Amino acid sequence: MTLTATYSFEFDGQVFGGTGSPYQILSVDGLEGLPSIRNQDDNRGYNDGMFTGQDFLSGRQISIIFQTFASPGFSAQTNFNTIQQALLPQTTGTAPLYFKLPPIAGDQFINARVRGLRTTIDPNYTYGFITSQVDFFCPDPRYYDTTLQTASMVVSNPPGRDYDRTYNLEYGFGTYSTTTTINNAGWAETYPTITVTGPITNITLGNTTTANYLNLSGTITNTDSLVVDLYNKLITLNGASARNLLSSGTWFGAAPGNSLYYLTGLNTTPGLTAATVTWRNAYI
Repeated sequence: MTLTATYSFEFDGQVFGGTGSPYQILSVDGLEGLPSIRNQDDNRGYNDGMFTGQDFLSGRQISIIFQTFASPGFSAQTNFNTIQQALLPQTTGTAPLYFKLPPIAGDQFINARVRGLRTTIDPNYTYGFITSQVDFFCPDPRYYDTTLQTASMVVSNPPGRDYDRTYNLEYGFGTYSTTTTINNAGWAETYPTITVTGPITNITLGNTTTANYLNLSGTITNTDSLVVDLYNKLITLNGASARNLLSSGTWFGAAPGNSLYYLTGLNTTPGLTAATVTWRNAYI
């Protein structure tokens, strides 16, 4: 989705706001600034004060107040009926709420679901000036650039010496990939998705910047595709759940700035075994 007008939004294929639109944005609350904070503070029993726990971001609530007008060939009520069809509540999941605001040159989005739509019926409604408020809930409070960033981790030959003779013993350091820079140009941590193609055995995916890594046991062949979703903490193999492959480690993301990711494993084929990292710049 590419928005052409600043201060415009799009949800479920329906654009509202921006120059020439029959939907004028009056105010947007909850998009800019921090969402609510979840904290783990606790009382100090029979003493003054509190124990300070960890703070986490909660979901984000966004409220947009807009007016609907008539447009060439369409009454205000007809245009309002059109936008109501795009602002229906969802049973599960979220959908991208796209927007274009001046601070960023390109489009951005936040994953949202409709939680409310209220319309004032008054004399202005009768005369074709329909004022409404739509409420969105965003479980992930981050918003993202629409441009998907990509980097590759290609397995190369291990360090050491090559011999013309085959032994029944394995020497060396295993196989490894070059360290790949993941640049998150936003100001909030983002969580990439890593897709690994075999052959490779006993995979390690890691972030040298934070010293966190995931160890995955088992063998991935050259026809397999292993996907590690770092945000949802999901692992799939050829489209099926494979969380049982995770043997140890700590889930990680990519902080603002540069992070160094790597892939290691055994029984790889240099030039064939690889991993692709995809991510979007994230903001809060």
